[in-house]
Amino acid sequence: MPKHIRSRQRQESGSMLVFGTAITIAIVAILAFFSLSYVRLLGSSSEQRTAIEAAALAAARDLSMIAVNTDEYGWVSLSDSAPVGSVTLAPDQYYVPVRGINTILGTLRLDLIIASELNDNALKEMIKADIVNAKAAQTKLGIELNKAMAAGYKAKGIDGKDIDVYGDAQTAYTSNQIRMTGSSNYVANSLKLSLGGINNGGVTNTPIPSPASKADVPANQQQNNFYMSYMDIPTDGESFVFAGIGDSIKLIDPKQWAVTVSGLPYQVATVVKAEADQHVNDTQNPNGYNIHAIACAQPANVVDPKPAPGALSFSFPDGMPPEMLGPGTMLTNAQINSNGNCTYQTSVNGDYPLGKPVTRIDDMNWPYTSDTNSGTVFRKALTDWWRRAGTKLNVASATAMLKDPANNFWRPTGPDMVDWITEAVLGDTQLYNLGPIPRGYIHIYRIDPATGLVSYAHTGLTPTNYSVAGENQMYSENIDALTKSAIGKLTVGPFTFPSTLKPGGLSNDNTVTLLDKYDLYIRDQVYQPGANQGGMHAGEPMDLAKVAMAGSHDLGGDGFGAAKPSPKVVGLPPAITDQSDFAEKSGFPNSAYNTYSVGPGSKNLRPTYRTNGMAVDIRFRRQVETGSLSALLGFKTGYVGHKMGASAAPLAIPAVAAPSGNNGNDNDESD
Repeated sequence: MPKHIRSRQRQESGSMLVFGTAITIAIVAILAFFSLSYVRLLGSSSEQRTAIEAAALAAARDLSMIAVNTDEYGWVSLSDSAPVGSVTLAPDQYYVPVRGINTILGTLRLDLIIASELNDNALKEMIKADIVNAKAAQTKLGIELNKAMAAGYKAKGIDGKDIDVYGDAQTAYTSNQIRMTGSSNYVANSLKLSLGGINNGGVTNTPIPSPASKADVPANQQQNNFYMSYMDIPTDGESFVFAGIGDSIKLIDPKQWAVTVSGLPYQVATVVKAEADQHVNDTQNPNGYNIHAIACAQPANVVDPKPAPGALSFSFPDGMPPEMLGPGTMLTNAQINSNGNCTYQTSVNGDYPLGKPVTRIDDMNWPYTSDTNSGTVFRKALTDWWRRAGTKLNVASATAMLKDPANNFWRPTGPDMVDWITEAVLGDTQLYNLGPIPRGYIHIYRIDPATGLVSYAHTGLTPTNYSVAGENQMYSENIDALTKSAIGKLTVGPFTFPSTLKPGGLSNDNTVTLLDKYDLYIRDQVYQPGANQGGMHAGEPMDLAKVAMAGSHDLGGDGFGAAKPSPKVVGLPPAITDQSDFAEKSGFPNSAYNTYSVGPGSKNLRPTYRTNGMAVDIRFRRQVETGSLSALLGFKTGYVGHKMGASAAPLAIPAVAAPSGNNGNDNDESD
């Protein structure tokens, strides 16, 4: 090949090499530049994802702490809370609990299942009316939660401090930026918070009823024995939709978030969506650009263990009528469920009767379609007691208490006798034995906070102490609730009081007759929860050692101290009182009454939060015909007033299998 041709080829080859190298360098440069931009882009995205997730979690945390005070349920929040919040102070200077909205719904659903198991339409009506109240309270909370999404809005927690949801979320966002110098910045005020639900639902920490065979919850609507959120889980024709609240604050896939979940009859939006813009600086984009990021988080519920929900008791201070076989008799006895003498009342301006003359008992309107009688009033009190137990009440145990023949009966059933020992007049040091009368008993039902099982115990009971009716709570009386009882009539006496008593003296032998008639009194101290409508004690149980544990003694003692005789009735008090279960006319001092303690206690924690108190008491009083003493006393019919213990040993009482849980067998007669 000619030399000049070979030279030209070498020149062309060199040129191509230079060109190829230049192209390669250019491509590498472009790739390097692109890679740097991509790394910056990835860095900005990661930075913003971390920040927006922090914002969502901060907002969800704040939402869990917001509480509102409602007329229907007292303090309501997304989370339960023990009675520790300073703003929850009741007029008696004790804190009250905060109820979580899912706990409220879960409780009512459980109670409706029990009513269905009992096949009792009146119970169902009462619970369904309470569901309406629960939804009203939840709506008020929902309104407050939505307000809290706005910048500058300050909600309140149970400690009284401001909760700035937006401000805390924004601070969390800006504090969690992993900054790449000069690469990106939060766009001021671009943060937006919204509330919604979760498509396809998520697991809550609200337990389904126990046992699971009674829960009436399909497998796809529960997980690990907890309800799923944002699904309609009906029972007995009533819809129940649980909000998105779990056992911990956690992130939720934004793709599952929805302002409203379609197909639901109602819902409470609790899952927060946080959105914000991050401005990214890039040499390829002189003006930079914005990245929009989204994260969603679900709030949490800290479950209140409810260590002492309160006791339901049945009191027979004058002996037990044979017709009353057990708690279920209140649902089936014809007289109790038809007698029209029943009242439906409340104490106004304090606890009756200790606040007199200001305090009084007023009538309330019966709000249900069922007739007003002691059977239906008992049903209302029963549902109020169930509500105290929350979501843990065992369905089978609560049902067995009322209808299982193996559990629905009381011991003892016989008219076990004791001597009627008392003073002649109040404060007298001389005691008199008026003769044998039936021993009194109280039957006590409590709910184990761990298992939800109902336990039963019984112990001795005398007529005193008398229990007050809590302010704004429910009180009912039924004169002649039981007539012509199979217990028959019992003449007590003759007995003689000293002739020195005035007026007129009582030197002649006297007798009184315990009739075959019983009056019935119902005290529901947990009828109306919350300080707004629940009075001095906000619908919390009353202190009563007798029901706190088997074998305990009632408040007070065998005597009333150096009290003066009643100016209105001089003669037999406290032996025989007027026909009222408050004995207002008998001149008893305040120490003769079971009352609420007054705070502040230890950090304002109510004693009945940790120790069972009286939630509901069903009390039967046997009528006493005063005979020849009526002129002196001023009434023909009264009650056994005071009896100081028993001179005869109590009869042995066989052990009784409790509906579930522990059984008590205490025969103590002293108060």
